[in-house]
Amino acid sequence: MGANVSEELPPSLRHKLLREALRAYQKRILAEKTEEPKSPKDIVLRALEDEKGKEILEKAERLYPEATRYALEVIARLIEQKLIKTLDALTLLNLLNKLGVPVKPDIRIKFVKRGKEVSFKEYIED
Repeated sequence: MGANVSEELPPSLRHKLLREALRAYQKRILAEKTEEPKSPKDIVLRALEDEKGKEILEKAERLYPEATRYALEVIARLIEQKLIKTLDALTLLNLLNKLGVPVKPDIRIKFVKRGKEVSFKEYIED
């Protein structure tokens, strides 16, 4: 009952499995070493959960390119240190504002009437 699973396998199969596991491990290590360092922007984009966050980031880069570059470096470092796992638009907006990028989201008002998006004029009629 206390026997290890690998001890129950025939030696030839055990060696084959170990070789395959070692090969996969070496391949993964090699891929990690050859992987180019990602830019802070790429790291942040990968952590974003929604499209609104991408819009906020684009607007911040357009309005405040230098300050946004600095903020992205800080946020990317927090992501790499696993202090931040994912970012939604509101969290990104708060982080950017705290780091000196006073960006504000674009506000869109949609009017929906009977399940269909309509203009304001159509909305107030009837």
